[in-house]
Amino acid sequence: MMRIISVLLIGIGGYFLLTKRYRVMNVVLRNRFVRQYLIKLVMSFPGIRNKMMGTVFSGSARY
Repeated sequence: MMRIISVLLIGIGGYFLLTKRYRVMNVVLRNRFVRQYLIKLVMSFPGIRNKMMGTVFSGSARY
């Protein structure tokens, strides 16, 4: 019985996050420290960092 309730709650939570994903993202990114941490985390990946820096400074991204 508890397993059914857990699966049901996970499904409802997933549906909520899917339908309200932009609102949830805005609420999470409103916090300055969370936003800075996520930027540092994303920029630590070399492929993403190179693509973003190429886009920002040269005007076109390398694929």
